[in-house]
Amino acid sequence: MLRRVASRSYANFLSGDSNAIINKLNVDVMQYATGVLLPLLDCIGNLTSAALIFGTIAWVNPAIALSALVLFGLYYIFAFVLLTSRRKAMSRGLNQSGRGASHALRQLLDGIKPIKVHLVEEAWITRFAHFSKEQSDLSARLPVYQNGPRYLMELLAFGGLVLVVLLSMRGGRSFTMILPNLGVVALAGYRLLPSVQIVYSKLTHISTMRHTLDEVYREFTSFAKMPGDEGPRDEELFSQPPPMLWNREIRIEKLSFHYPEQNRRLIDGLSLLIPKNSSLGITGASGCGKSSLVDLILGLQTPTSGQVYCDDVPLQPTNRRSWSRGIGYVPQEVFLIDDTVAANIAFGVPPEQVDPAALRKAAEASKILYFIESELANGFQHLVGERGVRLSGGQRQRIGLARALYHQPSLLILDEATSALDLHTESEVLQAIHIIQGTVTLIMISHRMSAIAMCDQVLDFTIGGMRPPEASENSP
Repeated sequence: MLRRVASRSYANFLSGDSNAIINKLNVDVMQYATGVLLPLLDCIGNLTSAALIFGTIAWVNPAIALSALVLFGLYYIFAFVLLTSRRKAMSRGLNQSGRGASHALRQLLDGIKPIKVHLVEEAWITRFAHFSKEQSDLSARLPVYQNGPRYLMELLAFGGLVLVVLLSMRGGRSFTMILPNLGVVALAGYRLLPSVQIVYSKLTHISTMRHTLDEVYREFTSFAKMPGDEGPRDEELFSQPPPMLWNREIRIEKLSFHYPEQNRRLIDGLSLLIPKNSSLGITGASGCGKSSLVDLILGLQTPTSGQVYCDDVPLQPTNRRSWSRGIGYVPQEVFLIDDTVAANIAFGVPPEQVDPAALRKAAEASKILYFIESELANGFQHLVGERGVRLSGGQRQRIGLARALYHQPSLLILDEATSALDLHTESEVLQAIHIIQGTVTLIMISHRMSAIAMCDQVLDFTIGGMRPPEASENSP
């Protein structure tokens, strides 16, 4: 299922609920296995045993066998139907309370800093406690629904056996004549009752945990229906193809784009030429489509109309991974994993395959090599903490730049990479970028003119077209 989720298009994640996905992978899959699959196997085994035992009773006394079949069958069918609405309500409740508890817990951990600053821990603890109590209350009812009918059935079954004996003796049959058949029937009934009860109990459990089956099934079936997922579905889905080679330009022709839930086009008929090893600055107000254009160039979004070309090759789902292999990308908020500096620069590369020379070269190009080797006790093996909390904003951005340069990309994209930095730190990062300018094709998004003053051309969404870059006293 994780492979299915990871193979979705980027656009699908923008409209999805990450808490629901985590709950499906961590909770629903396990509960599906333990609450549906294993009980189903138990049902098969016990149904087989019950059928053989019932066959034995039928061979000894067909009348008793038919009576037992009607008695047991009607009783458990009645009990199962009677509790159907309660099981459905319990299934919905367990699903909602499980997701609510997971959602409250993740919000607490993700927002622990503002939560502690505003002294509102109790609000999330109360929310989690509400869902946790609901889960425990519902879980406590399940054994009652599973095992409750058994006690009345034992009374009916063995009471019925006594009744058979009394009726037989009243009909003139001696107890010695009844005893052999009675012993076989009693022994068979003693073994039959637990098997039937287990089948009922497991079917009740499966019905109550039906929501996990629905969630797993829905994930696999909805995957095939999602738009924008026309890429490969075979073993090449997560392949690492060689980077796409190109020599002349990135060409954008009549590109238009809007999100499915919006009518306004963020990009409308844009045509643009970016020569290889040149630099393009993109500026404009928030929400004007700067990052959407970058997502289209990255191949993460599909244009509403128009096309992005690399030389004369159109960017399509079939060659997107090859295209991505030649791209370095630095976002506004660099995502750092709770691992070493080396693991964060060589992002996703197995430790045994990390190239130390490439690490130093990328760190040097991003102006962070001196800091790593002089100020960190363990150098490249220094742990950065969760989300890089042990590093400053400028250091995180430069590690992000080193990550982007580690694989020697032919296209480097910086999406508001300096907007959250102070002017001094921004100047240091821009100096690192200025050094590599001309050796890679560079696309920079920023609302600060100081960040894009170095670029060869500027696309200004405010005026809806290209204009020459302006000099800035803050530019390198």
